[in-house]
Amino acid sequence: MAETPDLNRRNFLLGRLAEAHHPIAAPVAEISQSCFAFRGVACMGCRDACPTGAVRFELAVGGARPRIMTDVCTGCGACAHACPADAIRLEQPGEAA
Repeated sequence: MAETPDLNRRNFLLGRLAEAHHPIAAPVAEISQSCFAFRGVACMGCRDACPTGAVRFELAVGGARPRIMTDVCTGCGACAHACPADAIRLEQPGEAA
């Protein structure tokens, strides 16, 4: 029977071990203050375009406000493409816009 290769050693030698333990986080959507909803305009295009349901609207004084559920956002960018105000950007987690 053939011996199973030590994949950890192989990945280490090929420089892949660090990538396996510290994967690069996928970007997530962030909504800026130029969003129409923050100005009292009823727009939910980002919510309608999101395939995972990561964009949710919460009731607030003056109308509903968008919020990105970062644990559900895949960083696909569908919401950014659908935004008529160009208020959504994809950012790496932890980066400031």
